[in-house]
Amino acid sequence: MDVVRIIARLNVGGPAKHVAWLSSGLQKKSWTHKLLHGVIDGDEDDLSTFSKNLSVDCVQIDSLEKNISFKDIKAFIDIFLLLLKHSPKVLHTHTSKAGFLGRAAGLVLNVLRPWSKMKIVHTFHGHTFHGYFSLSKERLFLNIEKFLAKFASHAIVTISKQQQQEIRDQFKVGHPSKHHLISLGIDTDFANRLDKTALKQRLNIPDDSKVFGIVGRIAPIKNHRLFIESVAEFHKINDQNISFVIVGGCSDQDMALLKDYSQSLGVNSIIFAGNVKTPEEIYGALDYLVLTSKNEGTPVSILEAFASKIPVASTSVGGVIDIVGSNNDRGLLCDQNAKELASLYHHLLTEDNSTRVDKAHQFVHENYSIDNLVNKMDDLYKSLT
Repeated sequence: MDVVRIIARLNVGGPAKHVAWLSSGLQKKSWTHKLLHGVIDGDEDDLSTFSKNLSVDCVQIDSLEKNISFKDIKAFIDIFLLLLKHSPKVLHTHTSKAGFLGRAAGLVLNVLRPWSKMKIVHTFHGHTFHGYFSLSKERLFLNIEKFLAKFASHAIVTISKQQQQEIRDQFKVGHPSKHHLISLGIDTDFANRLDKTALKQRLNIPDDSKVFGIVGRIAPIKNHRLFIESVAEFHKINDQNISFVIVGGCSDQDMALLKDYSQSLGVNSIIFAGNVKTPEEIYGALDYLVLTSKNEGTPVSILEAFASKIPVASTSVGGVIDIVGSNNDRGLLCDQNAKELASLYHHLLTEDNSTRVDKAHQFVHENYSIDNLVNKMDDLYKSLT
């Protein structure tokens, strides 16, 4: 086996699509692949069929779950045994938990079998050094990452300049020589067949209504409460008939809390669409994309909006700055502030967005193709082996 790739779970989101496109593309370059993944939560949409449709050889590890628990000991053993069985040339881990368990298992196996060491690569899709946990937990996870970067990582992949600067230079994770910047790759073909009516009809949105939407899993780090607050602020400065849509899923309890928060602010214009699997329908329905995250690597929703020629308003965090541009070249950025976001909505509605949209469309095609991702990772693997 050439490559064993590990990701925590194949839920709807950028990392799961990334590993599927990457694995499929590298298989065409004759790298034999096996993708190990954990189980999704009951409130998450499963994206494993997406990988299987791309002919990726997937193996589910039932003991690998989202939450930290004693079950992780079993997950570590299961991963170790699978690595022992397949003896890959390259072990490539993605996302924090899979990165910890996978690299730890790879380190132990390399110590036990020094004559047959695998090369270990880890990709940061985001990081847990701020915005997720308490200060003490963030320090603990940072120290774990520094240990793994030093002793269990032959290469560290970051997906944006801003993220690389944070992880390599600010947090000092790993020797600079180990760091490689390889941007995400996305399939933009969907943008050629956008469905302008299906989702609007399903959500009872009038054809003549402008639609702002936030797309992605509902989690605290995505800060959907800020989106709701920004809609409340927008209604104070604009009385147009605008529709606001939240596309993404979570537990029934968390969804109820979000709806209650919307009601508490007197916001009745937000539509909760739940999970929508087809990007053709999502971006066909949207006139503007919003992102309110506290921390990001490279959000696929913004890249997909660029491909679909949809103007973007986002909080200025992480890798968003790299893809949007610090001078608002390809979208509009602001701080984590509801009034500022509301002002951006007003600007998008009243200004000519064509120049930014054209720049964004060209940017995503030139810098985020799947071929570019696969070729760079192919070069990295060859340099290690």
